Amino acid sequence: MGTPEDHLSWAHPVVREWFTTRFGTPTEPQIAGWPHILARRNTLISAPTGSGKTLAAFLACLNSLVRQSLTGSLRERTQVLYISPLKALGNDVQKNLDQPLLEIQRLAAERGYLMPAIRTMVRTGDTPVRDRARMLKLPPHILVTTPESLYILLTAARSREILRHVETVIVDEIHALAGNKRGAHLALSLERLDAITHLRPNRIGLSATQRPLSLVAEFLSGQPNAPNAPDLRFSPSPDAPDLSSPASAPDALDFRCHPERVIKLLDHIVVIGDNSQYFGCVGTVQADSRFLCIS
Repeated sequence: MGTPEDHLSWAHPVVREWFTTRFGTPTEPQIAGWPHILARRNTLISAPTGSGKTLAAFLACLNSLVRQSLTGSLRERTQVLYISPLKALGNDVQKNLDQPLLEIQRLAAERGYLMPAIRTMVRTGDTPVRDRARMLKLPPHILVTTPESLYILLTAARSREILRHVETVIVDEIHALAGNKRGAHLALSLERLDAITHLRPNRIGLSATQRPLSLVAEFLSGQPNAPNAPDLRFSPSPDAPDLSSPASAPDALDFRCHPERVIKLLDHIVVIGDNSQYFGCVGTVQADSRFLCIS
């Protein structure tokens, strides 16, 4: 299994010390997800609530920002985009990011490092005008938003400019978007984001209830019928809508109808959990598969 230090050997010593002091041992979604996220592979993590999947997605991003901050190379631009279908969830995520960042900054100071602040911001329809103006002048390093607000940001020239350096996109509660019009809207926005960024952002999807996982993977990546995918079968969850059934999503749009340029491949799926409640792979995962499933 390895020690926490083994699993966090990639992290800056300050980040590693903060994590082990705060949490002790990484959870299974974190151990399984980090190698693929660090390799900049699109990754879909399905794991129970409270299993640490949000930190699995964020820690590699925070580590990169911390390293830049400590070396004086952190520039005033947005690098991480977190998308939530719920405004309240976005606000909670910002609070849960600000506290760790403050703790890491204090720990860095104790270890003799000078670490300029890493900024976060929530941008939704409720964001005051003065905060929106401040964002344009001083972009946050981590931007938390909703699918609708992302569309607006991509439409306006000045706000679109601050998104050009986004390197990672995290889509939380992806099951709430994958089978409806909001999801189709988001899929279009993600492709628009790809078109303006200097480097195609890595996409990370998070949810505790995803069914069928392969279809959610197609939604996240924009890749219909991904090649080399294993035969995946999933145990049903009473809380998870079956996105393959039209009756479960009467207002669904076919997110597969993208221009040829949007065809991409979701490199890895990470599944954690009890099959009686969540989804694990009960089929065979081929050795050469682009999907990694852990049940």
